[in-house]
Amino acid sequence: MTDRATDLYRTITGIRRCFWLLATLSDEMLADLGLTASLRAILEHLDEFGPQTVPQIAREKSVQRQSIQALVDRLLALGLVRTEDNPAHRRSVLVALTPQGAATFRGIRRREAQRLTELQGALDTKGLTVTADTLAALRAALQTMIKEERHDNDD
Repeated sequence: MTDRATDLYRTITGIRRCFWLLATLSDEMLADLGLTASLRAILEHLDEFGPQTVPQIAREKSVQRQSIQALVDRLLALGLVRTEDNPAHRRSVLVALTPQGAATFRGIRRREAQRLTELQGALDTKGLTVTADTLAALRAALQTMIKEERHDNDD
């Protein structure tokens, strides 16, 4: 393995480890709300992109539709999301935040802001900028790779 490949592997391994640590921290922070990091991710997605179908959310997150549907069902039961008619597709409803869901997510963001303030002191600002840029480039490259893979499998 070349030095560059080793560095890439170390980066990917680091991302995986940080992902699980962030999920654990999030789960613990949200436990009193009856939420998990996965449920929070759906709330964030709807807050950022507005009402979407389950398949749209699944595509954006590169996960199975069934996984997203199970999360949406839990959020429906909690009253944090609702379904709406979809003018573009009669059988695939839109999922949207309820006022309670939007308020809950705003509260989550306030909690997270406090944690980020605690965390940022341990990290170098210039390093964070480089890391954010590198992760954006890695994400774009992975998305291209997935699209090409799917295109090749369709042939």
